[in-house]
Amino acid sequence: MKGKNICLIATILLWSCMTTGCTNEEEEKAEAKARKFAEAYFNLHFDDAFAHCTPDSRKWLHFRATNITESDLQAMRSSLQPATVHDTEIKEFNDSTAIVRCTLYNVLAADSLEQRKGRILPEAVFDIPLSRTQGNKWQVRMEGPLQNAE
Repeated sequence: MKGKNICLIATILLWSCMTTGCTNEEEEKAEAKARKFAEAYFNLHFDDAFAHCTPDSRKWLHFRATNITESDLQAMRSSLQPATVHDTEIKEFNDSTAIVRCTLYNVLAADSLEQRKGRILPEAVFDIPLSRTQGNKWQVRMEGPLQNAE
């Protein structure tokens, strides 16, 4: 009886590892893509950020790039540290889409539409939506400008 219980537990653990192994690997790929995108995007390296986006998302990067003001650039230049991703967390995940919550440090808060001067926030949280492309790679899929999630 004791041997059957050990065998059953071992089988359950093995099955669990096999079925979640792919998911964990794909979640890690999605998180890595969101991290690379966020660090490029929030440091205003839009050419680098383009490489991590779906073609439809690029218009939103262009929108962001064309709305950067001199005040925003001055705030970035005066910052002692670049924007960095501190933490990532999967909020939603399935075979074709994911949302990765990224906590960033030293983020430019730019709001040219409200005529506010650019300033650096010590911490901000953003949800980065991703989708899996035909080549089975994760790409950022923006449907509008990224907004602080908190």
